[in-house]
Amino acid sequence: MTYAVEQGRLNQTIVLIMRQLKKCFGEIPVTISSQVEDLSIENLESLGEDFLDFKSLKDLLSWLEKR
Repeated sequence: MTYAVEQGRLNQTIVLIMRQLKKCFGEIPVTISSQVEDLSIENLESLGEDFLDFKSLKDLLSWLEKR
């Protein structure tokens, strides 16, 4: 996979995860969105599944601290 394709996949995954989080929790603070944007593609994919179990942004913060 070329760098451009990999970067495109990463960017698309970030956009999708951020949309899902925003729909679930409302506006996401910049500090949290920055942490999400810094995740690897593997962690973003895990977050895409794990966030379904979150009850609040506190759960998301706890998840991020473990990464």
